[in-house]
Amino acid sequence: MTAFFTQVFGQYAFVAWAFFSGILASIACGLGALPLAFRGLQLEKRVGLGYAFAGGLMFSASVYNLLMPAFNIGMDEAMKLKPVLLTLGGMALGALFLSGIEKYLTPERLEAKFLKHAGGRTGALVFLAMMFHSVPEGVAVGVGYGSETHLDLENFGHYVAIAIGIHNIPEGLAVALPMVLAGASISRAFFYAFLTSLPQPLAAVPAGLMVWFFEPLMLPFLGFAAGAMIFLVLMELIPEALESHGRTKTAWFFLGGFGLMALVQVGL
Repeated sequence: MTAFFTQVFGQYAFVAWAFFSGILASIACGLGALPLAFRGLQLEKRVGLGYAFAGGLMFSASVYNLLMPAFNIGMDEAMKLKPVLLTLGGMALGALFLSGIEKYLTPERLEAKFLKHAGGRTGALVFLAMMFHSVPEGVAVGVGYGSETHLDLENFGHYVAIAIGIHNIPEGLAVALPMVLAGASISRAFFYAFLTSLPQPLAAVPAGLMVWFFEPLMLPFLGFAAGAMIFLVLMELIPEALESHGRTKTAWFFLGGFGLMALVQVGL
């Protein structure tokens, strides 16, 4: 594959690798819907618990995949508070954005065909939050492959792409859960989970070509995605779970989702 890309794309083979790896990572996100095909799960009786589990997955991804890497970027600089402030600014914008979207999704607008297929308001909000979450991940893949060329870091792009592809699987589960709970088919849930990760290959190409431009934008990108996801978990998923199943079960399933994503993130 490397020889083929080099022969066809020449010095821009790393850009082709970034796009191809982003597509594979998007497919991996869709795979997260497959465990929901087992009928023994009886998801219709556990809607709230599914939201709690998805909330744990998303909250953990926000912490380990977005906030911690953002806070660590530039910590060797003299002004160590700068990356934190930029990230927190992005978080505030992400939360404000999702709050505005939530107000926009009135009952009348929820009748739209897309929103029905996405699992209503909750599913649509999860879809949007995870789609924005995919943008900085795509940038990370592109920067990884671009760094191979500019900084002579051999196979660095492959390592980044593999890590993101693996952790995309439980993220796909977080996207698919609300949709399947709302009655969507597994194939439709797979497709929408795949769509949420489609920004990854699209963002990877320009990021690979312009590493110098995208690296400074990583902090607000990461913060924006984290703010949107955390706001969604606290505003929509946890209240739904508490209303259906109470505090104890909600807490256990939230911790289960959090722990699963943490194992994937830290294990890599």
